[in-house]
Amino acid sequence: MSDVVVVGGGPAGVLLTYLLARGGASVTLLESRHDFARRFRGDTLAPGVLEYLDGLGLAEPLLAEVPHTRSDAFRWHTASRTWTLVDYRGASTRFPFYALIPQAEFLPWLAARARAHGATVHMGARFSSLRHDPEGRVNGVEYTVDAAKHHLDAALVVGADGRNSKVRATCGLAATELGASLDILWHALPRRDEDPSYSGLDLFGTPTGSLALLDQGGDWQLGWTIRAGTLAEVRARGVSALRDAAVDALPWLAGRLDDLGDVADLTLLPVRITTVERWTRPGLVLLGDAAHVVSPVGGNGINLALADAADLANRLVGPLRRTPPSPRQLDDAAAGLEAARRPAVEREQRAQVRTERAAAERIGSGDPGPPPVLRALSRLPGFPRLAGQRNRVDVPAPVPVIAAGAP
Repeated sequence: MSDVVVVGGGPAGVLLTYLLARGGASVTLLESRHDFARRFRGDTLAPGVLEYLDGLGLAEPLLAEVPHTRSDAFRWHTASRTWTLVDYRGASTRFPFYALIPQAEFLPWLAARARAHGATVHMGARFSSLRHDPEGRVNGVEYTVDAAKHHLDAALVVGADGRNSKVRATCGLAATELGASLDILWHALPRRDEDPSYSGLDLFGTPTGSLALLDQGGDWQLGWTIRAGTLAEVRARGVSALRDAAVDALPWLAGRLDDLGDVADLTLLPVRITTVERWTRPGLVLLGDAAHVVSPVGGNGINLALADAADLANRLVGPLRRTPPSPRQLDDAAAGLEAARRPAVEREQRAQVRTERAAAERIGSGDPGPPPVLRALSRLPGFPRLAGQRNRVDVPAPVPVIAAGAP
C-alpha cells in the first residue's frame, strides 16, 4: 500500500511525487510511457515557479545542470516593426526571465530526486481502473506493466494524466470545452551557430497567420497558428504555403524546411481550453491538465499545473503523517485545492478565450499585427514590465515539513 498513488508523470505529477516524498509520505508514481520524452509540450518555467523551486533549493542546480534557454520578453514581429508586449525583467529580482527547459530534461531530473527521497516511480505502468471500498470511496488503482496486471491500494489517488485523462473518465467526470479558436502545427529544426538571436518567446505575424518561434537551445521550435478545425483546408493548400510563410517572416530559414514534404510531417496540437465541474471524488483528486486544460497562449499551462501540485502537497503532508491517514482530512485537502486554485485557473482561461477569438479574427482578416489595444499599450512607458508583473504565476510557499527536507 502507498499513502498516495499519482497517475501520470507530467510536470504536476512528478513535482507532487517529489514534494510528498520530501515531506515523508509514501508515494508511488505511475507513468504509462517508458521514458519522460515530451515534444511540443509546455517547457516554459515562469519567474514565480523558479522562485518557488529556489525556496526548495532546486532552482540553482536545475539551471546549472539542465540545458535551457532564458527569455526576458515576449515580442510580436511583423514585416514593418516589432512590439515588446511583455517584459519579464520586473517579474522577479532573482529570476527575471522564463526558463525554457524541455520536459524531456526537466522531468527525469526531478524524478531522480523524488526517488532519492524514497518515492517509487514505475515507468511503463498503464493505469487501467480505480479500486473502491465497500462505501464507494476510491482506495487504489489497477494497472499493467508489459501486459502483467497489478493493483495498488492507496489512501488517495491523484489523476495527473493530462488533457485526455483516463482517471477522469473512469471516475465519471467529464471535461467541458470553453471554446478554443486556434490549433498549432509544430516542427523542430536544429539551431545553427550563425542563426540570429531573439527573445526566446517570439511571434511573427504573417497575412496567413502567426508563427511562433521558441528557442530551445539546440533546437528551434516553429509553430504555425491556424484557426481551429481548418486542418483540412491547410492540407489542401499544401505544406509549401506554410514553408513560404515561415521563410517570408524569417528569411534565414530559406532551404531549412525543404525536408517538409507534407503537412502530415508536422505535429498537430489541437488547442483546448476545458473545465471540469469537480476536481474531486472521495479518495481521488485531479490536477493539472486532467482538471483544467489551458491554451499554450502565454505559456502558463505547465506553471499552473506546478502550482496545483505545490498547493496540494502543502495540504496533504499533514494528514499523511497520521497512521493511518484520515480519509476525511485527505478529502478536505483535495477540496481545499480546488477552492483555492480554480479561481486563478478560470481567470487565465477567460483571458485565453478572448485572446484566441481575437487572434482567429485577425487571421481571417489577414492582419499580421497584435490587437490594436496591445499595440497602443505597448507604447506606454513601463507597460510591458507591468504586464510581466501582472502575468506572474505565484506558487504557495512550501509548508515547513516540506521546506525542511533536503533538496
